[in-house]
Amino acid sequence: MGGVGGCGGPVIRPEIALSWKRSELSGVDPAGSFDARPSGDVDPASRLLRAARPVLDEIGVQIAGTELCVLLADPGCRIVARVFDNPAVERQLELLGVTVGSRFGEDHAGTNALGTPLEVRRGVVVNGPEHYLEQFKNLSCYGHPIIHPVTRRVEGILDLTCIGPQVNSLFAPFLQRAAGDIEHRLLEGARASQRRLVDAFQRVSPQRQVAVAAVADDLLLSNHAAQEMLDAADHAALRGLAADLRPDQSRTARVELASGEAVSVRVERIAGADGGTLFQVEPVHRDTIPVPRTATPTAGGRIRSELERARRRDVPVAILGEPGSGRTSAARDVLGSGDARWFDASRIAVQGAESWIAGLARCLQAGTPVVIEQVQLLPESAHPLVADALTGTGPRVVVTACPDADLPRPVAALIARCPERITLPPLRNRRAEVPDIARSMLAGIASGSQLTASALAALGAAPWPGNLAELRVVLTAAADRMPRSGGRITLSDLPEQYRSSGRVSRLGGRERAERQAIVDALAECSGNKVHAAAQLGISRSTLYTRMRALEITT
Repeated sequence: MGGVGGCGGPVIRPEIALSWKRSELSGVDPAGSFDARPSGDVDPASRLLRAARPVLDEIGVQIAGTELCVLLADPGCRIVARVFDNPAVERQLELLGVTVGSRFGEDHAGTNALGTPLEVRRGVVVNGPEHYLEQFKNLSCYGHPIIHPVTRRVEGILDLTCIGPQVNSLFAPFLQRAAGDIEHRLLEGARASQRRLVDAFQRVSPQRQVAVAAVADDLLLSNHAAQEMLDAADHAALRGLAADLRPDQSRTARVELASGEAVSVRVERIAGADGGTLFQVEPVHRDTIPVPRTATPTAGGRIRSELERARRRDVPVAILGEPGSGRTSAARDVLGSGDARWFDASRIAVQGAESWIAGLARCLQAGTPVVIEQVQLLPESAHPLVADALTGTGPRVVVTACPDADLPRPVAALIARCPERITLPPLRNRRAEVPDIARSMLAGIASGSQLTASALAALGAAPWPGNLAELRVVLTAAADRMPRSGGRITLSDLPEQYRSSGRVSRLGGRERAERQAIVDALAECSGNKVHAAAQLGISRSTLYTRMRALEITT
């Protein structure tokens, strides 16, 4: 182990030995130095700093004349605040790279009283020789994690540092009290954010004809109209409508409730409420109330409208979308109940191009409607026949293919000949509709079964690379696990990798993309977090922090 020889003592404490091993596996050189360059701007209005600032001010008074230093790091182990006894101590630590914005995760700085408490989620003493990097062996520290009392997530790390070979025994109780004070203030801040949401709810809830609901991670308020109108599936769908909104932003959308009733929903993210959202739901009476100009039609409604138009027009139709997005079902919908022959271009490799093309030609000559699936896989020898079918006056032709961006240029030229083109969006872009889609799909899998609100929220949070086909597999597996007597699919009935909390479904677009990038990297690296972090270009401790924050459990 790279740093063991520098300890000078015959016995290495087990927690320090394990930390050294993690540091070694991360590629930290004990004789080298870490990159102390600041990593990004520190947000002075962050929840952690708001809660910690009064506590740090008090600590500054308490450590006067002691030649001590207190450091505060965020969940990414980045220093966000420092308190020094005197300028001489400050200069000495700055020469070692202890600056605001520098990262002290174990994979950057080896064993230390910021990175190691983050790894083990408890207080840790690191005496001088126990540091992994040589440059820190003149310092002794005690670090303690700041854990949110409600969410149990690590919100930060507090560190007390002295210049010397060993910490004072009073370091631990002193810092534990300070961390506890910050945790208490975090809880008070959470209560304040709840109060903001409650105030927003109370301002609008007396409206008798409007269903009003206020939703946060651990809070749900609803007036009488909302209790009558909305069920668990509707709450999950409403949460999806707010996924991309920033604080103080709002939108209006027209959706269909689980009961089949069409409603107009005004969605408003409440500033200072930590993601809390206010929903106002009004029935849409088609004969008297027009749809608001700002209403956003759902993707499902658009698809149904386009399929209906395609059924009425006797022209070639192209249906584009990712695998599993429902291309085959959409083709059946367009053709209705009439007889049609199906030709899948993926079969050409098995059947042979000549035989496959000859079969397609016979059907076209006989006037039989045809569906040509996965035309992006067609050999060039088949292009003239398909081009004639799409531009001639023969039988009805429907083709399916991957999205426009993935089409080879010759195939894109074929698709351009279709007067009707329907693009099916991936399921990850239809999060607000996932609850309705899942309930409808489940009715065909296990009639009479229901999905609980937590299960619907988890389904809305999933990335769905396999789209509708993947959702059907998950629901089938869940129905098999479901207790036969209950008829309710709960969160625990879903496969483990689909049990993310409802908070994930409400992530904004940037965080959702970040979450998907981490999930993909972990999958490509077979779960190896060191390799995944390297692939993503971030530190291992940062990866752990973001996995916890984004609720990635793989």
